[in-house]
Amino acid sequence: MQAYSLDLRQRVVRAYEQGRRTISEIAEQFSVSPGFVKKMLRQWRSTGDLSPLPHGGGKPASLSERQRGLLRRKVRQHDDLSLAELQDYLREEEQVEVHVSTICRALRRLDLPLKKSR
Repeated sequence: MQAYSLDLRQRVVRAYEQGRRTISEIAEQFSVSPGFVKKMLRQWRSTGDLSPLPHGGGKPASLSERQRGLLRRKVRQHDDLSLAELQDYLREEEQVEVHVSTICRALRRLDLPLKKSR
């Protein structure tokens, strides 16, 4: 989702500073949430700037690039290993505890098959 424009942010704060309307009325007027109005007022008071803040970044990856490389090599050597066996491998080699679903997603991102030999 894209951030609201700087112009809209400025108009929201300006409308509040005129003192004629409540936060709810301003939110309704500009089709934003009351929480957004409060957030803009808080940001304006603390920084004096209404520019959108940078993205927080999200949760870091559970497996490092090195660990994903180890998975890639192990699967290419032994393409019939189960996810549980790969989980054990990472636990022994890297002392890292990850869920099998994390390993499954990593293999998918590495474009490695989950196909097992018969």
